[in-house]
Amino acid sequence: MGRIRILIAEDSSLFITVLSELIESEPDMELVGLATNGAKAVELCEQLKPDLILMDIHMPVMDGLTATGRIMATCPTPILVVTADPHRGGVDLSFKALSAGALDLVSKPGEVPMREAERFGFLRKMRLLAGIPVVRHVRDRLPDSSASKATNAAKIEDNRPARKTPAPTKPKESPPILGIVASTGGPRALGEFLGALPADFGAPILLVQHITRGFAVHLTRWLDANSQVNVVLAKNGQRIRPGTVYVAPTELQMELSSTGALKVYDGPAVAGYRPSGDVLLRSLARHAAPRAIGLVLSGMGQDGAFGMAALYRSGAVTLVQDEASSVVYSMPSAALERGVVSEIVELPHMATRVQEIVGTFFENTQSKSHHARK
Repeated sequence: MGRIRILIAEDSSLFITVLSELIESEPDMELVGLATNGAKAVELCEQLKPDLILMDIHMPVMDGLTATGRIMATCPTPILVVTADPHRGGVDLSFKALSAGALDLVSKPGEVPMREAERFGFLRKMRLLAGIPVVRHVRDRLPDSSASKATNAAKIEDNRPARKTPAPTKPKESPPILGIVASTGGPRALGEFLGALPADFGAPILLVQHITRGFAVHLTRWLDANSQVNVVLAKNGQRIRPGTVYVAPTELQMELSSTGALKVYDGPAVAGYRPSGDVLLRSLARHAAPRAIGLVLSGMGQDGAFGMAALYRSGAVTLVQDEASSVVYSMPSAALERGVVSEIVELPHMATRVQEIVGTFFENTQSKSHHARK
């Protein structure tokens, strides 16, 4: 195997030096090009055909978001967004770059020289992404339904949460609960899936997304701005409501308690993950099954597989994203290998399918109530 050929797109001389030294210190990596603006990054990508691009977002001439869209449309290449400020200027360009085709994002080094743990994690992510096959990706923004365009534009403009239509009152029996686990490729899949759900979606959604420390709050804002459902960062003791997505904070565990409230706490990592999808899904198996749905999206590793097994044994519905639309298929595959998946769902059809399943719970509830009155 040859060395990993890397292109840096960065306009800061300090971070150019830091990233160059990081690459040159590794025997299996090679710096093949340097671009100080997005237009040059597009040009060098076509010329050099690198294995990985480290992409800054805020650059002159052409920003990293536009460059990512151009690259994925002309010379598809794994892109790792490297940003100092993931939520600047009211519009989160870093996360929009993920919807344009970038694979993942990391913070720029907080210290120079880099801390050993930060350096190890950075290099590990670079090696992982460089080996992921990517396809031509011409979309550079999330699909907005016509009903939500005005709301989303206003929210992005002033960076304040917009008032969304609350979910309608459902039968008195507890609503179903959807638990989602995602990692690499997850933000892009979440953007498409949540963006296709209506504001009156009939179930609460509990989400564990593996993401670089400090980015969960920005992921939450980005998803909220691009969907009709409400998306909030989860808090301990919070009561959950239909039509709302609760995002687990980084470095904390999240689960559903026996009272139906969220439990967000400083617990130990499980199989290296905090938050852990297995912790979340197992709690749904204990306290919400069979009125629970488990969904594992694109991601590296096996997180969620054991939680899906617990849900499956408890009679809950378990779904995984299809391989064709997944950036990394390790997590869905791990659940499939255990034989604990009810359905494989294509990403473009996922919102419709989940709504059908949630609707079935309410239909069954109404049917039982009707028979009971008889």
